[in-house]
Amino acid sequence: MNANRSDNSKRLSRPAAAGLGLIMLAAGGYALWKHTNVLPWSARSPAQAAPAAVAAPPKDDTPPSRIVRVSPANVRVIDHVRLSTEELLDPEFALFDPAALKLSAPRRLLDEIERPVLYAELVNTSDRYVALSPKAAITVFDGSRALDLRQDWSLPSHLYPGERVPVALTGRVDRYTEVKTDWLPAKRAALPGPRPKLAVSVENTEANVGTGTLNFTYRYRYKYVTVHGRVRNDSAVEVEGVKAWVSLYDAQDKLSGAAFQELRLPRLKPGESAPFQVNVKQHGGNFARVEIVYDANAR
Repeated sequence: MNANRSDNSKRLSRPAAAGLGLIMLAAGGYALWKHTNVLPWSARSPAQAAPAAVAAPPKDDTPPSRIVRVSPANVRVIDHVRLSTEELLDPEFALFDPAALKLSAPRRLLDEIERPVLYAELVNTSDRYVALSPKAAITVFDGSRALDLRQDWSLPSHLYPGERVPVALTGRVDRYTEVKTDWLPAKRAALPGPRPKLAVSVENTEANVGTGTLNFTYRYRYKYVTVHGRVRNDSAVEVEGVKAWVSLYDAQDKLSGAAFQELRLPRLKPGESAPFQVNVKQHGGNFARVEIVYDANAR
């Protein structure tokens, strides 16, 4: 009886062992299919092999920039004028109105050796703006013929409202019929403007007569005026390079002589003053008054 029961248990354990083996075999095959492509029928596409990762936005490694790109670009090109970055980007930027610059009719005089010279006055008629470095191409005509004349000195870098600066044109000119003035573009500045504030005063004048010799044979005489004055620095900065345009006017208030000179002055600190002297040749009638326009550089 016991021997038969033992044989039956052995016979029953073989199917159980076989079933267990099949289960283990199936589990191994599933693992191979799940995690590898070893089995020929388990090949999968990359999209099936791993879930698609969420694409991260690209990282911008570009350093920050102050460049402003505008399309279409409204390019501002102005000949003869150099603009700063602030002026180029300022939509309210404007040039000085050349209609506010007036050139008087030239007066023809003869110098000490009988050469002709034309004197005129440039006036800033604006009541609001300073003209910065005004420049003009002045052409004098005799009929339809343009005369070969040159300007004896440059204009101030700051011409304030109401200021009158002399202009001297020299060359061969017996007569003229017309003057054409082409003003180059110039920047402007609102009052009080960038020029250092100076007090330029005339202390006294001396009328003198000078002599000279031309080609060692021709002796000539001429009249000139020595202008003695003083410059006081009323600004809050040091000043140097003071320039003066001196005009002589006769009793009819017409120009009878003019001169330009960079004054021989030391560097002036705020509140300091120094004397100066300018000799001005007088080609017209005797002078009745003196006017001075100045320019200067701040340190």
